[in-house]
Amino acid sequence: MSTAVRSLVAVDPGAAAWRTISPERTVLVIVHTVTAWNRFEDVLVVFDSDRRIQLVFTFPDASAVSGGIQEHLTAQGAQVIPWDRALTVDFDLALSAHHSGDLHRVRAPVAVLSHGMGYTKYSHREPGAGSREPGAGSREPTARPTGSVRGG
Repeated sequence: MSTAVRSLVAVDPGAAAWRTISPERTVLVIVHTVTAWNRFEDVLVVFDSDRRIQLVFTFPDASAVSGGIQEHLTAQGAQVIPWDRALTVDFDLALSAHHSGDLHRVRAPVAVLSHGMGYTKYSHREPGAGSREPGAGSREPTARPTGSVRGG
């Protein structure tokens, strides 16, 4: 996209003059991967009918599998700003589905959402057992969850 032809995003200077509805809060959605986007599609519907909240999307180049995310967001009609620009704007809240990247540089409180079983699953492997060496992860875990699950 050339710089001569670009759409105004809610946080751009001069964008307020083109708004028909002025949001009260602006939320930055940090999308690292298409998998993260799929998770956000599940949760961002809570903002669909709330015109007080403006969603703005960005994608840090912090994942080895982030290819195509900019095109995907644009195809979905998301208001997308570059990561470097997102780091210069104050937001009321930032949402991410990953801990990676320079999230500490975002100028907003950051809420990190889990994005699937792999994020919070209990592993029976020992710490560091992700290696491919023979026997890695074959020992008993050093800690087990306590308590029990009862049907109701």
